Amino acid sequence: MKYRTLGRTGWNVSAVSMGCWGIGGQWGPVEEKQAVDTIRAALDAGVNLFDTADAYGMGQSEFYTGKALKAVRSEVYIATKAGNWGRRYNDAPQLNSIYSIINCCHASLYRLGTDYIDLYQCHVGTPEHPEIFVEAFELLKKEGKIREYAISTNDLNSLIALDARGGCASCQINYSILNRGAEKDILPYCREHNIGVLLRGPIAQGLLVDKFTAETRFDDIVRQKWNPDGNQREDFLEKLEKVAALRRLVPEGSSMLDLALQFVLANPAVTCPIPGMKTPEQARSNAAAADGELDEATLKAIDEICAPAG
Repeated sequence: MKYRTLGRTGWNVSAVSMGCWGIGGQWGPVEEKQAVDTIRAALDAGVNLFDTADAYGMGQSEFYTGKALKAVRSEVYIATKAGNWGRRYNDAPQLNSIYSIINCCHASLYRLGTDYIDLYQCHVGTPEHPEIFVEAFELLKKEGKIREYAISTNDLNSLIALDARGGCASCQINYSILNRGAEKDILPYCREHNIGVLLRGPIAQGLLVDKFTAETRFDDIVRQKWNPDGNQREDFLEKLEKVAALRRLVPEGSSMLDLALQFVLANPAVTCPIPGMKTPEQARSNAAAADGELDEATLKAIDEICAPAG
């Protein structure tokens, strides 16, 4: 495993880290043993940053993450988020006071079984009152409940607002071969201002693992939009065509997964992708992708299929 510095924090984090949304149950059921075994397999492969959120399975992901990491708590970085609790169930939280965010933090600390969170993130992409998050985060940091704070967004103005006091350590950005919009403004901004970048969606919700076809049907609540009666069916089929073209670029002895993760790692603004992992096998294969890199010819060929943001 290779390691990279997370922006202003000075932390050395694994070049491929673990996204823990998948073990929250919203991508299909995951038992506790499977979740714990997956996290421990990632640990064994050199992963040292684990990203979760209170909204992932309504706390289930945080509970599993905390349990799996309890014995090595001081050796890892735990990132979690506040602001989306219950949103997928049409019960969005009221975020009109710093105390609502502070209460969310206390609840996350309890579920994680820890007395501090390394990286606490705003989980609202375009917060109506970003100053409330900043004030709450600064207070939590002063109290030692969190070490650093951040935001998960692709909106540059929201990132700037969260960094109003110069304390936003990182930004979690949705970015992949199939979704390159962040190259236009937010990724260059993060690089210029030494803001760490965690990447969600680096394998495009599984599309870039190259295991789906037009006949694939999805049962999870996240990807039902791609089914024949879903509102993003056409987009799904167009992306399948691009994946088929990308398949020809995979070097011998490598995989589409490697291509996807090594592509995002080639961007100088990126600290680490945080692909989802639901099994020990997925944890090991995701982590192994950090060991390789794409040559310039392959990167240029990718640009021909999936054009850079302009």
